[in-house]
Amino acid sequence: MDRADTAVGDGGRGRRRGATAVLLAATFMGILDVLIVNVAAPSIQRDLNAGFADLQLVISGYVLAYAVALTTGGRLGGTYGHKRVFVTGLVAFVVMSTACAAAPTAGALILLRIGQGLAAALMLPQVLALIQTVFSPQERPRALALYGATLGMGAIAGQILGGLLLELDVFGLGWRSVFLVNVPIGLVAAACAAALLPESRPGDRHELDIPGLLLTAIAMTLLIYPLIRGQAGGWPPWIWAMFGGSALALAALWRVEQRSARSGGMPLVRPSLLRKRGFSLGLAVVVFFYSGNYGLFLLLAYVFQDGLHLSPLGSGIAFLPLGVGFAGASMVGRRLVARYGKAVLVAGAGAMAVGYLVLIVTLLPGPAPDPPLAALTMAPALLVAGAGGGLVAAPLVGSILATVPAEDAGAGSAILLTVNQAAISLGVAVFGTLFVALLGADPQETAASLSATDFTRALIDCSWLLGALAAVTGLLIRRLPRR
Repeated sequence: MDRADTAVGDGGRGRRRGATAVLLAATFMGILDVLIVNVAAPSIQRDLNAGFADLQLVISGYVLAYAVALTTGGRLGGTYGHKRVFVTGLVAFVVMSTACAAAPTAGALILLRIGQGLAAALMLPQVLALIQTVFSPQERPRALALYGATLGMGAIAGQILGGLLLELDVFGLGWRSVFLVNVPIGLVAAACAAALLPESRPGDRHELDIPGLLLTAIAMTLLIYPLIRGQAGGWPPWIWAMFGGSALALAALWRVEQRSARSGGMPLVRPSLLRKRGFSLGLAVVVFFYSGNYGLFLLLAYVFQDGLHLSPLGSGIAFLPLGVGFAGASMVGRRLVARYGKAVLVAGAGAMAVGYLVLIVTLLPGPAPDPPLAALTMAPALLVAGAGGGLVAAPLVGSILATVPAEDAGAGSAILLTVNQAAISLGVAVFGTLFVALLGADPQETAASLSATDFTRALIDCSWLLGALAAVTGLLIRRLPRR
């Protein structure tokens, strides 16, 4: 009997598959809620009388809370047992999703999304830890590849599922259904987790790095919030003061974490890992890759709905080429990486850059007069960009973790996931702000006065930056140490 069989009991392979389904369902839910809001954003904005910056905060509030509390959630799992904390986080996620669906105002929704992000920070860090427990070393690479693919597919499926829910308008719930979809999935996953996941004994009490947690929260908030609010306020002096405060908080965080490491503590961010060239380069890859990808999702939702005036379902279908390309490439990416190594990831980043270039060339003459046809002409470019993203995303986590010693894998995973979420929030903030600047005002306020051409021109300008980020991603991957 191998290690994995011992971990999950006598059920062997069948129980491992069931455990995998539970862990990937939770991962899917967590990442789905980053971007299912995108396709619902115009509807939320209209119904709650919110501004575009409010919608950016609805997205970023969730991601920031998750990023800040992620490592602490992982440590709580080590202290109280990964299964127990996973189920607790899963149930809390369901509760907060229900509360989000009932939010009466944009401000309430932002606060509840922060609570949802904190629940995700309890739930999702346990996934990688439980994968280590459930699977033998030989099976682990496949499980990690499925995990990476799920992260990407959750993002793509969010657009399509969100559009379908809005189109069906189940029980007249409108955009609120995009949060309620988590309830049945989460409750079933929680029930199955109790039966299928291995028990993990509570470990030694891990000292929580409260100063590190607070400084991380301050640094990220002082960076992301002014990026989102600055454009609407005309970039007043307090915005720049917040940017300066973010830099000071990061400097203080580095000093505090160094002091904690020297005194034998457990810093939130282990400085020794960041000194490893391969790991630091890997984090840079994550920043460029995920900030560009998630920025694109937000832009396309507004171009499709407010620019081309597609229905939410039409907008979700317009995302389909991106999803098909991503899914297909993800399925073959692991085998290709096993054979050709990081060259596959470099090729994926190159394909993304080519996809953005094709998108620019497609849109330069202006969109087709018929909105569905205009979306259809973008499909080849999105298919290529999606395939490139799939080749990068699925093996990326394993490729970066391969650059650190096995004993540092847990700490490396925590830092990697934190940077991943911070990059998503940064991408939403930067590209949302750039898009508003290019349009000249809130997308919904200008939707009636601007043409589809105005929206697609703004997308063209943003696509140049997206292509540059993809090219830089490829260059950084080339410099990663060989596995």
